[in-house]
Amino acid sequence: MKKINNYINKFRQRRFYSKFIKKNDLCFDIGANKGGKSKIYLSLGAKVIAFEPQSICKSYLENIKHTNFTYHLHAVGSKNEIRELQLANHIEVATFSNEFVKYFQNDSLQWKHTEKVIVKKLNTLIESFGVPLFCKVDVEGYELEIFSDLDYTIPMIEFEFTGGFIENTLEIIKLLDKTKTIYNFNLNEKPKFELKDWISCSEMINIVKKLPVHRLHGNIFVKNL
Repeated sequence: MKKINNYINKFRQRRFYSKFIKKNDLCFDIGANKGGKSKIYLSLGAKVIAFEPQSICKSYLENIKHTNFTYHLHAVGSKNEIRELQLANHIEVATFSNEFVKYFQNDSLQWKHTEKVIVKKLNTLIESFGVPLFCKVDVEGYELEIFSDLDYTIPMIEFEFTGGFIENTLEIIKLLDKTKTIYNFNLNEKPKFELKDWISCSEMINIVKKLPVHRLHGNIFVKNL
């Protein structure tokens, strides 16, 4: 049953992302972790460059044997530098954000270790590899730092948001807004948009402000027409 559920979930994720990722599209997977999203993009024929600073994730990324896949063991931030990454007792969670650590520290999630990692700006990555047609950013509360220094227009961006950082989310929405930018979102990694139609910056801000913050987790999609 578990295998069947996993197959169904992968099928639904692939169908969802096929709406805006096409063959040979360049995709950035920032905060790739074990490479789950990278595998979905690859299955659609995309060229994927993954960025994940946790050394523990290296073996998982190495096992993605695909000619269209490369990975880099560094983080993405607002400066080119070396920083200490805070590691939780779950491989899925690591961050530079002290606020994120404080907000999500509990009996099941502990932060006892750090790791020095290389950090590069998103601008630097684009100058090295080109402008991605799709860019996913999932960096546990550090998303605003990544976008704060972005000089390029990326056709499609997906970034994670959580209930404890609504103000940061609103800042990102405004920061990424351009002349022809529209928005949508999903919750809890469901492969389905919450909105039937894409909406404007102001409409997205109003919706986010009204979402219940308790256990809130989702992804906002930013499309530049």
